[in-house]
Amino acid sequence: MKIINITRSFLVLLASLLVLGSAWAAAVPEASFPEAKVLKNEPLRFGDYEVYFSAFNSTFIAPEIARVYQLERGPKYGLVNIAIRNVKDSEVGKAVTAQLDGQHKNLLQQSVPLTFQEVKEGSAIYYLAGFRFSNEELLEFSIDVKPEGSDTSYRVKFRQKFYQDGK
Repeated sequence: MKIINITRSFLVLLASLLVLGSAWAAAVPEASFPEAKVLKNEPLRFGDYEVYFSAFNSTFIAPEIARVYQLERGPKYGLVNIAIRNVKDSEVGKAVTAQLDGQHKNLLQQSVPLTFQEVKEGSAIYYLAGFRFSNEELLEFSIDVKPEGSDTSYRVKFRQKFYQDGK
């Protein structure tokens, strides 16, 4: 896992995209994904942990930032953003590191692994993974999150349709 220090402006952008991406994620029936469901604009809660997630087109990231952090940027590329907070001692919680293992599948059930890189800025910790998509492609994401200090992995599953934005 690669550790990156980022600028405050990038952190603000990621936080904004995290909120926006959660709103865009399509809700998945619980019968399809019993481990988790998408709650618009809200994190998933697993015991003492909240897991925030989003997926978005990479063109939402400025070209300069994509270059600095070696992120694939283009109309056919997206990013998954994951952040984990331990909320045991407070409602706001504390960002924690985690081990992440994930993949995405298309409608033909072709699976592609996600490679996450850790991003740290002050007390904030995020995990980013890039992926490629076709226009109007519905992808199913499955990500196992094992927070630091936990003996348990938690599965986050969601589906989202992606559109090439022509940039």
